[in-house]
Amino acid sequence: CNDMKKAVLSIILAISLQSMNGQMQQAIERIAGEYGLMGLSVVAVCDGKITGEWYTGLRDYDRNLPVDENTKYRIASISKFVMTTAMMKLCDQKRLDLDADAGDYLGFRLRNPNHPEKPVTVRMLLLHTGSLNEGSGYDPFLMATYNNVGNPPSFSELFAPGGKYYTDDMWRKEAPGEYYTYCNANFGLAGTIIERITGQRFEEYIQQTLFIPLGISGSYIAEGVTDINNLAVIYGREDGKWIPGTDDYKGMMSSPRDFSGYVTGTNGAVFSPQGGLRISAAELARIMILHMNKGKYEGKRIISGKSIRLMHRAQFITTPANSDNEGVRAGNRGLSVQILTGSASGSILPEGSHFLGHSGSAYGLVSDFYFDPKKKYGFIFITNGIAGGPEAGSSGSFYNFEEALIRALHENSEMPCK
Repeated sequence: CNDMKKAVLSIILAISLQSMNGQMQQAIERIAGEYGLMGLSVVAVCDGKITGEWYTGLRDYDRNLPVDENTKYRIASISKFVMTTAMMKLCDQKRLDLDADAGDYLGFRLRNPNHPEKPVTVRMLLLHTGSLNEGSGYDPFLMATYNNVGNPPSFSELFAPGGKYYTDDMWRKEAPGEYYTYCNANFGLAGTIIERITGQRFEEYIQQTLFIPLGISGSYIAEGVTDINNLAVIYGREDGKWIPGTDDYKGMMSSPRDFSGYVTGTNGAVFSPQGGLRISAAELARIMILHMNKGKYEGKRIISGKSIRLMHRAQFITTPANSDNEGVRAGNRGLSVQILTGSASGSILPEGSHFLGHSGSAYGLVSDFYFDPKKKYGFIFITNGIAGGPEAGSSGSFYNFEEALIRALHENSEMPCK
């Protein structure tokens, strides 16, 4: 009799979950249509497990290919969070000191000419507080890097006075450690430091340290994506038409770049640690689960709990006086971590939520990776294009379409954990 009751309850629960899943699918389809999203992946994670996946729209508009569970995206700046997760393994091994002079690892003097007596530390790079700036020399340097991956310029040519790409606006007037300004070059430098310590190319280190142990097939370079036909095209909008921004490979890598001549430790930016990771939403959820489980995945220790806690801890408290205004992404800073403000709660997130993570935005893509490390639930949103561009929502921490998705997860019992 008891066995029969359990069986009936299991059937009722399965039907209930199936119904809620269907309601959530309808919700994301409605939201995608309302906000003009090209394609959309949504993943919910609770208590260290994926509890829901929903997909809608197109990964390739011209070829009419749908977004599905295998769709990979170039996730933009969430790449920084993933890179730092792998980098912390070097701290566990006592091969990296976060408070050491970054120049000692890089092999050249990395000093703000306005404050030559104050070192720029590795921690400052990961916090965006080292006083480095994306000045007018950065884009030409990055183009030279990407166009010659076999023999790219050194970062010393960008940040050392007298370098080929150096411009006076590559450094802020504030001293290192005093001011937060978002600078992608920090992570090209951090990727180079990984290479200088390990003697491995950045991509190889990430694969061996993080992706292979987690069963992730992603890559920081498009040439490393084996299922290129599943890579989403990223779209912008011009004159009422969808225009490909990047990753428009049409299912085939016709002209792969030649990395064979690259000398490890020269310029890790060739592997785009600041924003180039191509990965599916479900695979990205494994990184979230790793963080929820304090460095373990399926019972296996990957990163120490100490390093994970260090990433999550606020290490720079932002104020209007010491930080650039980043609009919807305002908050305190952990190591490559955005700690959302209290205003993100209330009507948007369940009361008492303490969300942290990272977002991404480039070429038309918008991505979200946020979770509550204490209550152990979170979400991943990725869209490869927005018809009208993203618009700030009322929370102060999310765009309006993101707020709609968060409400839908909450209303359909996906957050907090069932």
